[in-house]
Amino acid sequence: MYWWLYFPAVFNCPHEIQRVRSINDGGKWVYKLSLYEERPRAKCVLYSFGLSFQTSLERKMLERTDCEIFAYDASISNMGPDFDNHPRVTFKQYFVGRENKVDADGITWRTLHSLLQENGHDWIDILKVDIDGSEYPAFTALMDDYHETLPFGQLQMEIHTNETYVTFGDFLEFWERLEARGVYPWWSEPNLIPTFPSVSSPGELPTCSEYSFINTRGGAKNLLIQNYE
Repeated sequence: MYWWLYFPAVFNCPHEIQRVRSINDGGKWVYKLSLYEERPRAKCVLYSFGLSFQTSLERKMLERTDCEIFAYDASISNMGPDFDNHPRVTFKQYFVGRENKVDADGITWRTLHSLLQENGHDWIDILKVDIDGSEYPAFTALMDDYHETLPFGQLQMEIHTNETYVTFGDFLEFWERLEARGVYPWWSEPNLIPTFPSVSSPGELPTCSEYSFINTRGGAKNLLIQNYE
């Protein structure tokens, strides 16, 4: 179902927006990238969940900024040769979810809050999430852990609206919980990749949409809400 039609990106960002890397799956719209390029903090931090070798965003961020990247995906063994042994890249074979556990298949699941603690972070500058429906349990846990301010400046997330993952009522509650914490969408575009016919598939109706959000809270930690002359 095209639920994203009921949840438009209506927040108006006052600075530049930029598509970083691929126009296909993997690239994302980033808000005020120049800020991370020109006025970096001691540490600019990017967390990426769900890679599957679609790492064009992460590669470009390494080239253009001093960001440290923390990437997680239990479905792959590494991020590729461009990232192996890179001093600003940490990769682990974890899935992010609602609880810390090792499932019956031996896969490690971690909450975002526990990963922040493990890495010694209290803030993420850019958070990228593409985890095929697991965004709902993962963010339910995150919003249970952070009642007032979520620990990131901006969020690029592929949201899945297939009823296999979430009902409309639960999706509405998920959306309202984000907004209650000052997180608002400023960009959205349907992911049309599933609609393309191939040898093995005639194509399907789209069931997910790419959203970019800004966090309007966070105080001095959040570079996006400071005044710059």
